[in-house]
Amino acid sequence: MKAVILAHYKDHIFNKDRPLALIKICGVSLLVRILNSIKAAGIKDVLIVVGFKGEDIINMLKNGEEIKMNISYIEAKNSEIPSIPSEFLNSDLLILRSDIVIDGEFANEIVKIKENVICYSNGEFIGVCKITKEDLNVMKMEKTLDEIVKTLEARQDVIKLNVSGMKVEHVELKREVFPICVKIKDKESIKFAKKKLIFRTQKGLHFTSYINKPIEDRLVYLISDISWITPNRITIFANLAAFFVASLFLLGYLKVAAVLAYIVGIIDGLDGKLARARGILTKLGYIEHSFDMLYEQVWYVSFAISLYLLGYGYLPLILGLAMLVADSFVRHCYMQFRQTMGKALTAYTKFDKAFARVDGRRNVYVLYMIIFSWLPLMPYLSWIQISPLYALYAMLAHSSLTALVYAIRAIQHMSAADKANGIKGFLKLVGKP
Repeated sequence: MKAVILAHYKDHIFNKDRPLALIKICGVSLLVRILNSIKAAGIKDVLIVVGFKGEDIINMLKNGEEIKMNISYIEAKNSEIPSIPSEFLNSDLLILRSDIVIDGEFANEIVKIKENVICYSNGEFIGVCKITKEDLNVMKMEKTLDEIVKTLEARQDVIKLNVSGMKVEHVELKREVFPICVKIKDKESIKFAKKKLIFRTQKGLHFTSYINKPIEDRLVYLISDISWITPNRITIFANLAAFFVASLFLLGYLKVAAVLAYIVGIIDGLDGKLARARGILTKLGYIEHSFDMLYEQVWYVSFAISLYLLGYGYLPLILGLAMLVADSFVRHCYMQFRQTMGKALTAYTKFDKAFARVDGRRNVYVLYMIIFSWLPLMPYLSWIQISPLYALYAMLAHSSLTALVYAIRAIQHMSAADKANGIKGFLKLVGKP
């Protein structure tokens, strides 16, 4: 499949001397987001119809080599779309106006449909349609997009798709989501699209993720249009701040360090959300999870050592080491399951999803540190002998329970998969005559 993008319109929303396709939302222009989305759906051959200030688009994208796409251009004079080149008539064609915000999930769903498609949202045509190779050779793109739509609407074999009702399973976010397709008509629609993009960035299922969500979403909304703030720079800042927190733990400033640790956790959630809001995810970005694991476990070690240095004896070191082993096992079990089964353990069944909301992880462990570091200061609790050591007990208990549940569930699911594939049947035959 190939694509034609109609990018010949002038920016009538901000009344600037630039193509409408270069309006940015969350720091990414409409045109670049469309290209990234359709490439994610497997489309690499693109024809861009340019018009007003078309040279700005051509100078930015050139032939598409840098983004590993094949981009060519034709110019629309007096808003009339010229005949489409013959090389774009030899396959199904996806036609998109440039005044829309879409994501890869939306593009992928349209590409999978074999018939002619016209996309609507709440009864309004949103500027996306797909034409089969056979019909292309009849129409030959000598009509405007509106005329093409009218022609398609009159046909009986056209799928009139209501995009507002679409729902797909998102592997990365571990849940069903609504693919994004928003028509940009004015400043209000830009704000709506921006909010929708950011709202969709929530990845975690844990209850603490939803506690942090309003703060993280607001911060991402404020920084998303600032081009020099990138996910990688946020990751670097969060890691530097994390090791500063570790030093505070070691110096005995438990109360301040625990609170700052939670704030660092919020900052750490911004990089992934910003990347997802911009729609451009890199393989390099996934190494961030390894650095997260590094500073998180440094926190646990630092907290245990600080209690030892504060006179709690060797017990905090023993508890800390045991908790570290349990937490490491949980992570390895989770990663091994995903690598083997192709799906996250925390999203495999309803039970697994439910347990993932309360399992042991960084935000919970930091909350234990905060609670049991600050509770001794509460005057109405002075009659209870509370110490920060209780945080380690809670962390060990929570991580151990999580390790036990994940190990059992992983074994159950993997065993069931072996049975379904006939592997267990083969094992029974081993050693038999």
